[in-house]
Amino acid sequence: MRGADLINLLLPDEILDEVLRRVAVSGAKRDLDACALVCRRWRRHDRATRRSAKLAASGARADEVLRLVAERFPALVEVSVDERISVEAAAAGPSCAAARSRRRPMYDVSPSGRRRRMSRSSNFGAHMSPFPLDRPGSDNETERTCLTDVGLTSLARGCKGLEKLSLACYIGDPGLIAIGEGCKLLRNLNLRFVEGTTDEGLIGLIKNCGQSLVSLGVATCAWMTDASLHAVGSHCPNLEFLSLESDHIKNEGVVSVAKGCRLLKTLKLQCMGAGDEALDAIGLFCSFLESLSLNNFERFTDRSLSSIAKGCKNLTDLILNDCHLLTDRSLEFVARSCKKLARLKINGCQNMETAALEHIGRWCPIRDSAFLEVGRGCSLLRSLYLVDCSRISDDALCYIAQGCKNLTELSIRRGYEIGDKALISFAENCKSLRELTLQFCERVSDAGLTAIAEGCPLRKLNLCGCQLITDNGLTAIARGCPDLVYLDISVLRSIGDMALAEIGEGCSQLKDIALSHCPEVTDVGLGHLVRGCLPLQSCQMVYCRRVSSTGIATIVSGCPKLKKLLVEEWKVSERTRRRAGSVLSFLCTGL
Repeated sequence: MRGADLINLLLPDEILDEVLRRVAVSGAKRDLDACALVCRRWRRHDRATRRSAKLAASGARADEVLRLVAERFPALVEVSVDERISVEAAAAGPSCAAARSRRRPMYDVSPSGRRRRMSRSSNFGAHMSPFPLDRPGSDNETERTCLTDVGLTSLARGCKGLEKLSLACYIGDPGLIAIGEGCKLLRNLNLRFVEGTTDEGLIGLIKNCGQSLVSLGVATCAWMTDASLHAVGSHCPNLEFLSLESDHIKNEGVVSVAKGCRLLKTLKLQCMGAGDEALDAIGLFCSFLESLSLNNFERFTDRSLSSIAKGCKNLTDLILNDCHLLTDRSLEFVARSCKKLARLKINGCQNMETAALEHIGRWCPIRDSAFLEVGRGCSLLRSLYLVDCSRISDDALCYIAQGCKNLTELSIRRGYEIGDKALISFAENCKSLRELTLQFCERVSDAGLTAIAEGCPLRKLNLCGCQLITDNGLTAIARGCPDLVYLDISVLRSIGDMALAEIGEGCSQLKDIALSHCPEVTDVGLGHLVRGCLPLQSCQMVYCRRVSSTGIATIVSGCPKLKKLLVEEWKVSERTRRRAGSVLSFLCTGL
């Protein structure tokens, strides 16, 4: 600072610490870096209070960077190391770089002409994370090009208070063991693409800091076997969150976790080798479980969900993806026992039919406490997702509508047996429905849509592929849902300009519309649309054969807040391209 440094003379350390804390809470890392450049005192306080860092794991001096981070920022509690972050993305902004370059040079030049980071540690003082790292040189150079166990060991020694660590890089067993030995307060550990280690590394970490661990995620780590899960069950009694993706996990490993980690609240599993025995143990020992996600299970049956339903009475979220052996009975068990169920997502469970949802509607009633926060003990179903469940019919959804009257979000994709009867029931019973997706539900017609418009104040509506919808159905929506902000009417071949005129007149808050593959829409309809929908920000309209360059220009000139317009490139005039080039996106037709 020039002249008298009145700020530093009058500003106590406590106030400065509070200033830096508030800047950090705001999430603007660049602002925090700028504070560190004010003066030495501010930089010193920043180093003493900086709480989080995200670092690239690539570069010839990645280990040195991590060592300097640990030395200069001992208060770190959250660190993420990812080798997928490019050096360019990790580099500091131009202003910070310029400020540092004015103080002292940051690079020297090697005989080969490559710019190298100078070894002076002062270069790392002002800018926290990420750091500019060297690119790997030619193939015959011997410099390391990524983080090794040495760097991770330095981090473990310097940041004793580390609580959250995320690794997505090639690390060996010694690095993980060092983290366990040095970071006894570690609470959250996430490993992804960590291919250099084995069970030995994770076991070594867990033995040292398992007592404090409350969250563990392991994904895309082919080395993981039941041995690691045995260690988790033995040393992590306080674990509440567990996410596993591994083809080598068997029943024994999951059983060990269930017996040892009885405080589990969230469990996400993608284990091809596990079956009924594993989930039997979860239901028997994990009575506090609130959220369960089962993905690509091919070996467990209705018996598994029966065990979950009997033991996990607090279950609020259930996600079933591609669990081909489950039938209606499994959801009957859940519906009878899990009265707090708030979110149900079923994707690709082909053996579930109408009876499955009949049980949900019958046994999951809604009470007066419907608007309590989802997942906090309220007895309601708020969100229902059904994807590729082709055997579910109108009768099933009528049970849902009659029993779950505060449903707010309903998403059905490729429900070929679902029609107007279900929609009429939802309109009569679910007055809080705000978001409705009916993609390729080919039996839905104007009658069902009219009932929805009269009974549900929708804000988001997706009718893509519902071929029976005409202008009359959309007219009812436009008149009955004035708060609509999102509308997808793609692949509706019977709608025309009258529907767009009604939408423009009735849906003045519309921000996002998709109307691709609508052959009857013309430039005239687009003119009516934009006159009423001034807040429109996004529009997709490809393969609308009667829309010309005039219609494209109408959208551009009539929507001052437009951010994205997806069209065919050949329909855009040069004048429109010059005027709105930044918002135009073109369909790639050359593939």
